[in-house]
Amino acid sequence: MKAPKDKFDFRPPSKVDAKKFIAPFKFYFAPQYFGIDEIDASRPAMYVTNHTVLGLLDGYPFAVELYLRKGILLRGLTDSMHHHIPYWKDYLTKRLGGVEASRENCQALMERGDSLIVFPGGTREICKKKGEAYVLKWSDRTGFVRMAMKNGYDIIPVAAVGGEEAYTVVKDSNDFINDSSLGKLLKQTGLLHSVFKDGELIPPIIHGIGNTIIPRPEKLYFAFGKRISTKRFKNKHEDKETLELVKSRVEDEMYKMFLKLFEIKKNDKDVSFIRKFFTSKK
Repeated sequence: MKAPKDKFDFRPPSKVDAKKFIAPFKFYFAPQYFGIDEIDASRPAMYVTNHTVLGLLDGYPFAVELYLRKGILLRGLTDSMHHHIPYWKDYLTKRLGGVEASRENCQALMERGDSLIVFPGGTREICKKKGEAYVLKWSDRTGFVRMAMKNGYDIIPVAAVGGEEAYTVVKDSNDFINDSSLGKLLKQTGLLHSVFKDGELIPPIIHGIGNTIIPRPEKLYFAFGKRISTKRFKNKHEDKETLELVKSRVEDEMYKMFLKLFEIKKNDKDVSFIRKFFTSKK
């Protein structure tokens, strides 16, 4: 009798198709990757990274690069809202290998030995306010650390820089709450707090090139940090102090890599006319 198919199985695209998919992106954004060659592809890990504004230019560029260079297939733990959108939910799961975020699903993927990509900031981090570029909004979210510790998974922090500069936040949740009738109504009825977490879940209005949502062709930079082992904390995955300790270490590594990438970006002498022209129109 044939064994039942694992519900988390999916057929990834061929590397030829992956190259075709990412080629226009690479041409437009000229992404650079640091530390990718040192990654041990034989050891699964949890790749923890930051969201840029609206989550448009962060995870998938380095996920595809990992697949092409190292053969590492990252399974994304995605917000439940994605799995209620017709057509998109099928594309997300069947074509991209996305899995609805939950402890049970994360546990199942780790038991399979899959590598994961996780955005601890979630929706809060994509709903940027003015002045919040490269601010990690992980607050009390330690679930990713708990699962890594419980399963003895290494954590690999990945910093994404450049995506925040591709867009300008024109209006954020503060503008909406204070300057619109609907915002004031939500505040008065209490819905602003109960549904939108005091504005944390209200997406900003953004502009890219001119008044369009076409992103400016900013160069993107991705840095892969060293593995952070959690094996010695395996029996402490429910200890709040230990969870915060490991989460803080990951956050510290992220901010250190941000600083390194900021310096690389500052000294990058890319003089492409198109890039220079469009990125100066902010």
